[in-house]
Amino acid sequence: MWAARLSPRNLVATLANDSGPPLFYLLEKPFVLAGERFFSSDLLARLPSFAATLAVFGGALVLPSRAAKLRFLLLASVSPLLVLYSAEARAYALLSVLVFALFLLAADARETPGRLAAIALLSAALLYTHYLALFAVGAAVAVAAAEKRPRAALAVLAGSLLFLFWVPVMARQPHAAVAWMHEPAAELVTGLLSSFGGAGQIPHPFGAPHPPALVSLGAGLGLLLALALARVWRGDVRLRRAVAYLVLFFGGVVFASFARPVAFAGRTEMAVLPIWLWTVALGADRSRLARLATWGVAAVSVLATLLLLEGHRGPPPPRPLEALERIARPGDVLFTGAHSYLPARLEADRGRLRTSLHAFPLSQASHPGWANPTRLRPEDLAEVQRALDSADGDGRVFFQVPPSYVHVLAPILTRRGVVRQIAESPEMVILFWSAS
Repeated sequence: MWAARLSPRNLVATLANDSGPPLFYLLEKPFVLAGERFFSSDLLARLPSFAATLAVFGGALVLPSRAAKLRFLLLASVSPLLVLYSAEARAYALLSVLVFALFLLAADARETPGRLAAIALLSAALLYTHYLALFAVGAAVAVAAAEKRPRAALAVLAGSLLFLFWVPVMARQPHAAVAWMHEPAAELVTGLLSSFGGAGQIPHPFGAPHPPALVSLGAGLGLLLALALARVWRGDVRLRRAVAYLVLFFGGVVFASFARPVAFAGRTEMAVLPIWLWTVALGADRSRLARLATWGVAAVSVLATLLLLEGHRGPPPPRPLEALERIARPGDVLFTGAHSYLPARLEADRGRLRTSLHAFPLSQASHPGWANPTRLRPEDLAEVQRALDSADGDGRVFFQVPPSYVHVLAPILTRRGVVRQIAESPEMVILFWSAS
């Protein structure tokens, strides 16, 4: 969201210290600017994700039977992850529809000149949208080559060449930008299978997790569907290509995860979730077990989606800085860091925050979108000292920081004035300092 506000030149410089490619932010820019201007919110920024999710339903058109079409439409319409990311200003909905389109063209459609050009364009767009596309594009090349579709494979490779311009930037991006992407292997496998079975793992920022029993039921149904498809995939060339594509995608993700965290349940599978649902709808024409399991997946998906929507009913939760915005006055200073810095930066840019904003530690300002635990340096504490020195008799300084920083700040603040803790959570503490 914050990156989408930047100019193209500043965007590239900013993303060099982040964890993704630039295309989604460039597409979002006009929606973000319009939303900020007319609504002072990110409402319009969610429209591209909603439109991308609607486009997924077009995949039903190429399924062979009316029953398969209806199955796909049903499963896609109640999928909790598709519903979730359709309302988020994040790249996952766009990624999923682009991967889906590339798969259908490269592995299934007739190799006409127009379609080959579309394959090349999609490959380039995908790689500039999200790094998970590296595995999607690799799987597309492998499946097309194995199925004796050399022109499709070459079109994917031709489009991918444009990504070489971004490789130097990608190589400079810090590993710490994805330091949060660590979860136990058992939770990862269960989460991925649960998504295939209709439940899925809801990432922490988007709401409460599903009940463990529902996640386990979804994982069981996902495994059952995988076994049903394993029994029939050889009998249908389209089914064989789809299964091969999914296996190659996840195989690449698992292999790469040994070197750098890539797999993260609730996000990674979004890249190919429409392909999975399409494959299930197609395979159910040949497998009675898959047909029965599909009804179970639909029921679990409906329940999971209702729980997801129920968690978002009612008035929105208060923003962390809402109370501070009410009491702050010009001349006040706010130090904030970790995951609180980006919301504060956006509020300041929107003119809602009347305090002077400082990143804490100072390095947080260079990467607002991510944070990792770090030791406070002398220059960070020197910036605090300067703010205290600049405060006049009624000057006030606020701190919104992780609890681990409090014991470092407390001796400095208590020597210079009065300090009170005005809010606390497991992740964040808000301190108020006054000279008198």
